[in-house]
Amino acid sequence: MAARRVLLLGDGDLSDETNEALAAAGADVRRLEDPRHEELRDAVEAGADAVAVVSRDDAWPLRVALLVRHLDPDVPIVATISDAAVGRRLEEEIGGCTIVSLAAIVAPSLAGPCLDDELAAVVDGDPPEGLRCNGDEVSPAELPAGRRRRARALATAVLQPFDRSAGLVFFGAIGLSAILVVETVASAIVLDQAAVDSFYGAVKTLVTVDPNPAVQHGPKWYKVAISLSMLLALLFAAAFTGGLVVPRSDHVVVVGLGQVGLHLALLLRRAGMSVVAVDDQPDGENVGRARELGLPVVIGRGGDPSLLGRLSLQRAHALAAVTADDLKNIAVVLAARSHAPDLRIVLRAGANATAGEIRSLEPLGRVRDVHRIGAVYLAGLALGSAATHVVIDGETAQLRGEAGALEPCPYPVAG
Repeated sequence: MAARRVLLLGDGDLSDETNEALAAAGADVRRLEDPRHEELRDAVEAGADAVAVVSRDDAWPLRVALLVRHLDPDVPIVATISDAAVGRRLEEEIGGCTIVSLAAIVAPSLAGPCLDDELAAVVDGDPPEGLRCNGDEVSPAELPAGRRRRARALATAVLQPFDRSAGLVFFGAIGLSAILVVETVASAIVLDQAAVDSFYGAVKTLVTVDPNPAVQHGPKWYKVAISLSMLLALLFAAAFTGGLVVPRSDHVVVVGLGQVGLHLALLLRRAGMSVVAVDDQPDGENVGRARELGLPVVIGRGGDPSLLGRLSLQRAHALAAVTADDLKNIAVVLAARSHAPDLRIVLRAGANATAGEIRSLEPLGRVRDVHRIGAVYLAGLALGSAATHVVIDGETAQLRGEAGALEPCPYPVAG
């Protein structure tokens, strides 16, 4: 990548790291943290090969990207926006703009070690692809047999309920099964129906499509019994659908349901793993979004030993502590270690942490500095790279395109 003039706009840790990555790559960087309109106009008019707008807040990059395009209709823009729909619309509206999400950048590097110690990343796709590093080479790797694990985890979740809410699923399933058997046998005996007809009528009753038509001509006592069974089936169905199914084995526990946590949980699920998310904000935007997408979410403090104990960490596949607070993540990991000393741990770091501080966390598990990983990718895009993701191997990172082409990065991800 040839040295280029890059105008970097934005403040905060991610912008700081991006500035260092650009400088390490030999770029001529001019940085403005929060420019006034006149300052931005002068900087754009002075000329730049690319403009990078980096911030953790979606509204600011959106406004600044629009303003830059107004000042210069041609300069390439790289901007960070977490909302994918907003990002796509902005790309369509102003053109020459690449929108990226920090969560989407770092989720593959977090997902890899969650599944296997040898995996550097899991790249989203149909199906997702595992990547393994071997020196300067990056090669595809087979993902663990997640589908079989998910089936086993689901069975365990039903048979060993997480709490009273999860117990509703178990008792609802048992109740519905019992009603199906009783109605099938009773219809065969009382109404003298064939086994297939009695089973068909019982199923219609159970799914509230229509009662068995032969009941209308049966004894009054049997009509009353069937009416009561229909009411019970309704209650059991409500319990079955209202319970929370939390995986109890071969699952990944994701603590922290911010943008990074949500992306990670969904990527792991697409890779075939059972996932349970933990967050302390019951009304959080991503909590509601996760539930809409069918992810089990447990509300509570991730470092609560009692909560972690109920999540069956001894039988879990891995735990990822990915809140935006490094200290909270450390507390979660230490609490998890007390329950499962050998559990595979992935730890998000990078919030106001120095390189030495991040290295000191390595005994706790696989550490990923999300700001440095994001900075490597953002700097690459600003310098003209067409990479689609970052692959991490120890302290080094490589940009990788869709065809597998690699671009080494001069900026170490661990400092």
